[in-house]
Amino acid sequence: MSLKTFRAPDGTIWTAWRVETGAAPVVPGTPSVWLAFQNEDGTERRRLMEVPDDWEQLSDQLLDLLRRMAEPVAAWKRASPPGGVSLPKDSMSS
Repeated sequence: MSLKTFRAPDGTIWTAWRVETGAAPVVPGTPSVWLAFQNEDGTERRRLMEVPDDWEQLSDQLLDLLRRMAEPVAAWKRASPPGGVSLPKDSMSS
C-alpha cells in the first residue's frame, strides 16, 4: 500500500492512501476502491470514491483539493453487528 503525506494550506498534516477491498465490495453498491485521507491526529477521515491514476505524483495543493472534495467519514459509534450481540442468559453467569 502506498502512502503519501502532505501539508494542507492551513498547516495540518494529512496522509492519503488507496484502499482496495478486493473483488467484491464489502457493502453491496459501494466501490471496492477509494482514496482515503486521515489527518495527523486521526480525528478526521475522508473518502474519495474516484481515485485518479496518478494521485501519488500530485502536488500537495492538488492532494488537498481532492481531500476537500472527499466525503467525511462518520465515526462508527454503534455496536457491531447492528443492534449489538445477544448472549444467552446462561453464558452471562459464568
